[in-house]
Amino acid sequence: MRNQTARKPARMLGTASWGSLALAAALSASAAWQAGSEREGFSSASLLPVPQQAVPVASPAPRPRPEPVRAAAPAPPVEVRIFSEGELRRGETLALALDRQDVSAQLVNEIATALRPVFDFRYARAGDRYRLAQDEQGRIVEFEYRRSEWERYTLARQGDALVAERIEPELQIEQARVAGMISTNLYDAVEALGESGELTHDFAEIFAWDVDFSRSVRPGDEFHILYERRYLKNPQGSRRYVGAGRILAARYASVLGDEHSAVYFEHAKGRGGYYRADGSAVERQFLQAPLTYRRISSSYTTSRVHPITGRRTPHLGIDYAAASGTPVWAVGNGRVTFRGWLGGLGRTVKIRHENGYESWYGHLSRFPKLSVGQSVRQKQVIGYVGSSGLSTGPHLHFLLKKNGRHVNPSRMHAAAAAPISGQQKQQFATVRDGLLQALDPNALRIVTNEAL
Repeated sequence: MRNQTARKPARMLGTASWGSLALAAALSASAAWQAGSEREGFSSASLLPVPQQAVPVASPAPRPRPEPVRAAAPAPPVEVRIFSEGELRRGETLALALDRQDVSAQLVNEIATALRPVFDFRYARAGDRYRLAQDEQGRIVEFEYRRSEWERYTLARQGDALVAERIEPELQIEQARVAGMISTNLYDAVEALGESGELTHDFAEIFAWDVDFSRSVRPGDEFHILYERRYLKNPQGSRRYVGAGRILAARYASVLGDEHSAVYFEHAKGRGGYYRADGSAVERQFLQAPLTYRRISSSYTTSRVHPITGRRTPHLGIDYAAASGTPVWAVGNGRVTFRGWLGGLGRTVKIRHENGYESWYGHLSRFPKLSVGQSVRQKQVIGYVGSSGLSTGPHLHFLLKKNGRHVNPSRMHAAAAAPISGQQKQQFATVRDGLLQALDPNALRIVTNEAL
């Protein structure tokens, strides 16, 4: 009995303990729920109430004030440029080349006039390159004329003026001499000595007023040329030959006994010309012929049977047979007085010159851009050989009048340009003697091509 009584209080105590524990657990769960805690993983600390702190609510950041809208700056005006560029063809002038690109003759004349202080377009040749820039109004902005890698000429607009400039790289200049004897023609003879056609062209230009190289050259004729050889230096210090420069002295002797010589003399800074040994100018008012031709088909005569009409009439001019399309030059400076169709002469150009002279060019096939009243310079192309009008084949009918009366062009001795002035005669004599000595004007002893 005693034993049973002893176990009973113990069983009651155990029950109370479990009840206390259950009550504690319930209170703990309630506290945890009120604190918003998770039931899992709580500790005895979670049984204590935790005071809630107010969380400050951040006020919204002030919005940036918008920048004021500014008007866009006006765009700079667009400069429009119209470009025309190309290369001169054989027998072509700058006027004809630009005419193919719809550039007016007036604009070409403006270019030629502006460049005249540094370049004369009478000496333009095939292969020369050009580049023209115009604005929207058609005015010249820039112009470049390139003859070679070492010789070019430019025009640049400065306000209302066009400023001309010759631009050359640094070159080494040396004097050289070529001399030879003609067997076929001058071009072949010079080329056989290793020089280009450019030197031949410049030599023929010097004596264009005295020698007609189209028909007057004969086997055995001699030529001597003292000229500048031009060398271009590269940054490494080596150099290469880039072509012939200015001819300093020249001599041409025909087997018929005619002899012509000339030296270059600069009578003003940057301006010079060719003169004979006596100081007279080589250049004359008129050229020997207005074109390069094959033969003279009809000479000047007061009586000739016309090949078409059969009538005997005067032929007061010279007929030059040449291929159709051959350029025809003005024989001298002047002004165009007629351009159009003239009866049996077909397409014709008339030019009035100084001292009462007037030249006529008939049977042309076409004209470059040429207008009545326009000024032309000696050796400027004014037409092309054709067979218009009463003609049996392509040729040029050329006649010359003085004060309204016909004159024989082959017998006319036109006035020469101004000679060396009295104040420069001594200076000219010194230059002349030195150049002729270097040229070696004696009879040709040996064909030569040598640097001096």
